Amino acid sequence: MSADSFLQRLMPQDNRFFKMLDAIAHNVSVGSDAFAKLQQAYTPADFLSVAEELRTIEHTGDRMAEEFYTKLDKTFVTPIDREDLHDLCSALDTILDLMEECAGFIVNYRLTDMTPPMRELVRIAREACHEVEVTIQLMEDSRRYSELNGHLVLVHALENEGDTVFRLALGELFQTLKDPIELIRQKDILEALEATVDAADDACDLVRSLMMKHS
Repeated sequence: MSADSFLQRLMPQDNRFFKMLDAIAHNVSVGSDAFAKLQQAYTPADFLSVAEELRTIEHTGDRMAEEFYTKLDKTFVTPIDREDLHDLCSALDTILDLMEECAGFIVNYRLTDMTPPMRELVRIAREACHEVEVTIQLMEDSRRYSELNGHLVLVHALENEGDTVFRLALGELFQTLKDPIELIRQKDILEALEATVDAADDACDLVRSLMMKHS
């Protein structure tokens, strides 16, 4: 791939949409730091505190996404396909939505404690979100394409790690839990956590597709 060609295609004079995506991705990363507090949460009050913090950050993300879509609708010529910009913003917003949803599940399901696999999935989600922020930042500089690709690979590896943790935890649930209500509660939370990791990988897949399209 020609770096100069990629730069010209990806970064014309108006790069405000990429700057806005940077800010949105940073807010996702901030949300993942709040989400990571679940690793040290051991009481209903702890879980509620994290959920409330995430709700505030998620609302900020909604406002940022709405501003992005509004500017997109009002711009006649966009630096890359309008649909690609919309999909990437939506993918970032989905990550934050799912983190907030996970914390809400934990509170609403009256979970008394998070299992080790749940805490591990929280860790993986946070790491993946930080990597997503880096990939969005690196989109602005085609000279760092190889570095960007390395981060995309890392997010995919984290998604595979999350899948493994999820499958093993799910198998353990069905082997050991006899209470059907508790089984459903833990299963739903594990699925929500795994979906958060998957969403980070989905966002990186969009970045990868965008780069291939404009290479």
